[in-house]
Amino acid sequence: MKKFTVILSALLLSVSTLRAEWPGFTWSVGADVTSNYLWRGLNLGGLAFQPDVMIGYGGLEIEGWANLSPTDYTFKTFAPELDMTISYNLFGLRVGITHYHYFDGSKYFNFKGSDFAAYKADDYNTNQTEVFAEYHLGDVLESVPLSIGWYTYILGDDRYAVLDPATNDSVMKQAYSSYLELSYDFCFEKVGLTLTPTIGITPWTSFYTDFDTKKGFAVNNISLKLSWDFQAGEHATISLYGLGMLNTHGITTGKDGNLFPVIKDTYNNRHLNFAIGLGVYLE
Repeated sequence: MKKFTVILSALLLSVSTLRAEWPGFTWSVGADVTSNYLWRGLNLGGLAFQPDVMIGYGGLEIEGWANLSPTDYTFKTFAPELDMTISYNLFGLRVGITHYHYFDGSKYFNFKGSDFAAYKADDYNTNQTEVFAEYHLGDVLESVPLSIGWYTYILGDDRYAVLDPATNDSVMKQAYSSYLELSYDFCFEKVGLTLTPTIGITPWTSFYTDFDTKKGFAVNNISLKLSWDFQAGEHATISLYGLGMLNTHGITTGKDGNLFPVIKDTYNNRHLNFAIGLGVYLE
């Protein structure tokens, strides 16, 4: 423990020096522990440990984020993930590119995509690369903490099978899976709580709806997050949060015309998901 304290103190001293010499330098390091890995309306795993490291200078940022979790609560299979992001921020607008790597044996930058035979055999590369643009109005106008983002896969395995009318054969089509998200922070400063409702949609056939060709546009994420953030010293922030997430893709109204929708399982994903988490970050 003494060694860790010495290393941490040295790190903070080094960063303080860098900030003094380069006023535009920023950084953060930390991790979340969450009961479920929930993302964009999808339940991607069970109990998860998610470390994150970011460094920046001016508006440029480089970030590495990882997920270590089982695919469910049986703890029989694991799906480690490593995401690398490069982005630039200017007046509330953030644009960038993210590479998602899943440790399934494929090389980190393997963009070969799948052919139909590999698709049928469920044997294809899972790497993805995404471009995105986000606008955080709260960075410019603090009283309006509204955020909107657009995210599109451009490389990697993001294809689905369609019938080629010319040859009557099945071929793979690039989906360019896209996701649009809108969120707003309701801040209750007296008690340190933030309530964030979010709505997310996918505009066409995509990964987010399991490439369901019968449904193009879908509202695939309606979520509500309650978080409590507080400072623990000059450099540390601790966050406790709870998240409820509803994926409306595939929800039916029931055969008897019930008022309330039937929540069913598709894509190995419960449509109504909950998570609680703890995050600790130094900056």
